[in-house]
Amino acid sequence: MTQSLTMSLLTVLSLAPAAWAAQPLITDDTGTQGKGAQQLEWAHSAERVVRGLDRSRSLAGAWTYTLGASDQLDVFVTGSYLGLRPASDPSTSGWSHLTLGAKWRLWELESSQISLALKPELLLPVSPAREARELGVGRSSYALTLIATQELPFGALHLNVQAGRDRFRDAQDNERSLRYSVAALWDLASGWRLALDLGQQTVRSAQGVEVRARFVEIGTIYSPSKTQDWALGLIRSTDNDRPAAATRTLTGGWTYRF
Repeated sequence: MTQSLTMSLLTVLSLAPAAWAAQPLITDDTGTQGKGAQQLEWAHSAERVVRGLDRSRSLAGAWTYTLGASDQLDVFVTGSYLGLRPASDPSTSGWSHLTLGAKWRLWELESSQISLALKPELLLPVSPAREARELGVGRSSYALTLIATQELPFGALHLNVQAGRDRFRDAQDNERSLRYSVAALWDLASGWRLALDLGQQTVRSAQGVEVRARFVEIGTIYSPSKTQDWALGLIRSTDNDRPAAATRTLTGGWTYRF
């Protein structure tokens, strides 16, 4: 398994919550801001990976600005910063991708409280120096997520299917990914919500090497007002590589709507 494949599996779990409406979930929902409404998000994560006798750590911070272009359409931009401490290579840190994206709620049935959305994303390339330091990919990359949300008496259930492609300056390092996930949110008293998120992601290299990672997350969201959320989540993931990697990630974030 290449180092780039490893980073694809890890960073999707670390950085994904920053771009989505209900931190700290990895699975997105169909909710949009509404025309003219805006949202700022900040997320931070600390990750520890155990692979055989090797131990590595990483820190990630990400911000997202979202604007409601219409009642059914959001547009957003995300930036992220990584600090990597691999098991053997020197530590490195720096800015990663700038991501441009949109979320379009294309269908909803109010009587049944079910809705569908599409979320395309474009990852802008990083410089050759940052690509060499494993901080990102050197060519424009992309992802597309199909989202379904079902509102329920206790909260909500969300389903995601995401396909993506990472493109490097050396095409032999290119990767394709496919992720399935499901998340449930329970509404508790006094602005608290409980979250459970489960999923699997498969990454396939240009050489045909395929690695599958499963993850589970438990988290909580506290909303002291309609404009703010505070979130905390713990993610555990394992892959089927040889030797297999076990990853623990602690993530927290803040959301402000205006």
